[in-house]
Amino acid sequence: MIPQIYITDYLSTAAAQPVEMIQALVARCPLLLNAEWTLGALPPMKALFAQCVEEDLNQAVSPVTAILKAAQVGPALDAAFCLLPVHLGMRRDTFSLQAVVPLSAHVYAALTERLSAHFADVFVIHPDAAHRYWWITPLKPVDALCQWPQDCLYQQAFQWQPQGPDAALVRQWTNEMQMLLHQLAGASAMEDWPQTLNSLWFASVGEMPRWRQSLPTLAGQGHVLDGLKASQLPGIQPLSLAALLAHTHPRGVVWVADDWQTLEWKALSSALETGQVSALTLVLPFAERSVAVHYKKQPRWQFWRKTPSLDILLQQLETKLTATQSSV
Repeated sequence: MIPQIYITDYLSTAAAQPVEMIQALVARCPLLLNAEWTLGALPPMKALFAQCVEEDLNQAVSPVTAILKAAQVGPALDAAFCLLPVHLGMRRDTFSLQAVVPLSAHVYAALTERLSAHFADVFVIHPDAAHRYWWITPLKPVDALCQWPQDCLYQQAFQWQPQGPDAALVRQWTNEMQMLLHQLAGASAMEDWPQTLNSLWFASVGEMPRWRQSLPTLAGQGHVLDGLKASQLPGIQPLSLAALLAHTHPRGVVWVADDWQTLEWKALSSALETGQVSALTLVLPFAERSVAVHYKKQPRWQFWRKTPSLDILLQQLETKLTATQSSV
């Protein structure tokens, strides 16, 4: 098996701007234009879990939240939900999730204080050190299933509404939060208030998945890998991408990162150019799906093959994505 690199994009940052990501990526590693780009049906996290998890991937709640919670430093949390700042695209008859919105430390602190005060009688809110989301512990049990954002990106609202006996309560909390955001945005003197922030998203904290008996060797960096380590997933090795690329036989290794920007692209480009790595698979976010980039060094006698342009590549991917969306 050739080495694989997964960009989990677990907060959907790159998925919300797929064209910009691919443009920047190809600029850093031009040889990837010679690769085969195929559109996958699953987002990167689900594609990764397909290799590692025994359960059916159509389980009610994604294990992402359980894995992220496992990586928390400090006292153990009994949180039932993860709460994320998001941008919802509003239309006349429906709306859809467009992005998870990053917050400055100042805005995050202000929201934490306001949410804690407003919902003090119904739940406890636990801040996260990375300022990207909160953990929610209801004061009374809440029976509701809420999906992880990456699994719902660009889908119409009716496909991802909370489910279960207490789903209406979660929707009520969300409506109250939208009003709070509207008030804060209108009265705020904060210059760093994100204009795209218009809602907060509940994601249920699911159970830790059952891992397969036979697993690939996992390495990498970031919050997802930290959570996998904390969940005692077997087969994880502390290996940087540079070390993986320098390995004499890096076959069978799955290297995991949260964000495409954190990859050592210079080292990867050099390894491909020198032939040190002759083949690899790179799994990237692409809208609500993923793209698998299969690179294999071309034999010298194939020098006549013309490298496609970036514009042609983007057009092909857009055509494939549009075709799959229309068939759903």
